[in-house]
Amino acid sequence: MSRTTSRLAALLAGLLLALVLGTVGSTAAVAADGDKPPPAPRSCFQPNADGDLPTCSWDGQRWVRTYDNGSSDPGSGGPGAGFAVLFVLVLVGGVAFTIWQVSTARRMARDSGMSTGDATAMTLLTDDGFEATYLASNLRGQVTPPAATAPAASVAERLRELASLRDQGLITPEEHDVRRATIIDSV
Repeated sequence: MSRTTSRLAALLAGLLLALVLGTVGSTAAVAADGDKPPPAPRSCFQPNADGDLPTCSWDGQRWVRTYDNGSSDPGSGGPGAGFAVLFVLVLVGGVAFTIWQVSTARRMARDSGMSTGDATAMTLLTDDGFEATYLASNLRGQVTPPAATAPAASVAERLRELASLRDQGLITPEEHDVRRATIIDSV
């Protein structure tokens, strides 16, 4: 399974978990026997900002906190709210990380003269695309250009050098004649 596919699967699993837990927490299902409410949440035992402890009552669907001053507080949304917040944080973190990877890959590609579109596609669509873009951009920067060749000697210089080789006995007169004809034909 590719990294992108596994990221997507993890995000979808987290979304499903948050939805299920959010639904369970907000509806506060009745206990198995159907007659008794579920246990009171922790918030029924925590004081408000004034230090007053609430009186918790079951309204048939959820626990409702009531304070001495008559105000009521239906609760914080149950345990599913915390999971929903966690899911949103994980989702935002995953999106931010993906944006960082793509922008970094595009910058590396641009700096090394590679295609930014290819770097984006490789980062998003392959398992090791970000790492491959990093390696390609660094290797591309290290490629040395071919060695510059010496400027071509003039025809007169080449003919003089060829005559010198013949006079020194390094080439035969027949080789001299063949090479001389090649040099003259190149003009």
